[in-house]
Order: sequence, then C-alpha cells, then structure tokens
Amino acid sequence: MEHRKGKLLPVRIIGFIIIFAIAVTVAYYFSDEFRLAEKPAEYTGLFFSILAAALFAVVSIVGDPGMLVSGNSRRAWNDAKDIQLDLQNFNLLLVWYLLTLGLLVVSELVEHAKYVNMYWITNVFVFFATFGFLVSLFLPFEFAKIQRERLQSEINNRSSKG
Repeated sequence: MEHRKGKLLPVRIIGFIIIFAIAVTVAYYFSDEFRLAEKPAEYTGLFFSILAAALFAVVSIVGDPGMLVSGNSRRAWNDAKDIQLDLQNFNLLLVWYLLTLGLLVVSELVEHAKYVNMYWITNVFVFFATFGFLVSLFLPFEFAKIQRERLQSEINNRSSKG
C-alpha cells in the first residue's frame, strides 16, 4: 500500500497546485461580481453548510470505534490508527468549510457597511469557497478508497483464519 501512496503523491501535489491556481484566478477576477450579487452568497452559504454537516456525519460514522474491522486487538489498533490519519485530512476540510462560512458572514457585513478599504475580504472568501468546492469534488473518491482498504483488510483477515 505504501508503494501506491508514493506514486500518488506527485499527482496530488500537481492537483493541489492546479486547484490553488484556479481558486486564486477566480478570486481575483470574480470577487467584485460576487460581492455585488446577493444570490451567490446565499447559495454558497447553503452549500457549505450542507457540506460541513455531511462531512461531519461521515467522519463521525467512519471514525466510530464500533466500525473497526474484526480481528485481534493489535490489528484493530493498527487499523484504527490508519483510519484516524486518513480522517485528519477531512477534519482540516471541515475547518476550511467553517472558515469559508465565517468569511462569508464577514464579507457580507463589510459590503453592508460599505467599508470599501476592506472589500479584499471578499477576495479571500471567494478563494476559500472556490478552493473548498474544488477539493470537495474528490471526497467521494477518498471515502471509496477508505472503504476499499477496510474491505480488503477484512477479506485478508478472514482469509488468514480459514
């Protein structure tokens, strides 16, 4: 498994750089339009609220100790440690969602109060929203990977018993 992760690291880094570049570009070119429109902020708030709730639920279920694969206590401990490491990335994404929602509120307040010298907050918010959205597109694949690894671990455990 480590060999496969090593091969995927450069792909992930390149993907991260591409997503970062797209988010910076969108924030630079479209933040004024976003600041002046009402509906996009409304939809973005709803979208990230749903994402945060769904991610919290999935991480809670996957991280539940009752969901450990069967086997001896040493194997369960090792599996639990691996799962917790995988889930740390999702916890960071959950914090990203919450920061995005916070920036949305602050940018709306800045717009409402007409603090022109603080309109840059909208740029930061649009960057966070775009980056979070693009990263979220890969969540189903990450959850599927965790599920495959847990399934393979259980198959290997049962094969060694029988």
